[in-house]
Amino acid sequence: MPFSHLIRLSLLAVSIGLAACNTPPDRHDFPDITFQHLAPFKLDVAHIEIVQAYRPDPANDIADQFPEPPAKVAAQWAADRLQAVGTQGQATYTITLAKTTDTPLKRSQGMAAVTHKDQSDRYDLAITVNLEIQKLDKSGALTAQAARSQTVAEDVTLNQREAVLFNLLDATMRDLNKQLETLIPQYVGGFLR
Repeated sequence: MPFSHLIRLSLLAVSIGLAACNTPPDRHDFPDITFQHLAPFKLDVAHIEIVQAYRPDPANDIADQFPEPPAKVAAQWAADRLQAVGTQGQATYTITLAKTTDTPLKRSQGMAAVTHKDQSDRYDLAITVNLEIQKLDKSGALTAQAARSQTVAEDVTLNQREAVLFNLLDATMRDLNKQLETLIPQYVGGFLR
């Protein structure tokens, strides 16, 4: 076989190998996390403002790796559950924290590394929101916080990792929702209609 044919066959084999490596895995579609199925809090104010005050540090925050950014889902809570039904005053719902981090964990060394699957990473999510209401000479305010962590094994796939992040966000938002359902009647119940 001539040398030029060998080169062509080698290039063809390399091209086929590279094409196989570039095939992305099938990605899961996750549902949007919403709160429309829950009864709204009807507030005796004319306007509700939702403020995104948290600015993630791109070097230390992994919000872009979640199926939905946590700050966006925290804002969605207010859009779905807070309703202005009055003629005066304003409620301001502020997302002050929606921090997501990935902390690498210590792994086994030596023979233990061969025989044991370690937890390789810990994902942490913390969300804090403030609700302030002003109407004439009356006001009220509250702060709600929720935080969760989840570790993953070193052999986790991309799809499994995305599912872990989705479930972490969903569980954290359920915690935040539960806390807000307790705090709103307690601290700004005078504004509920």
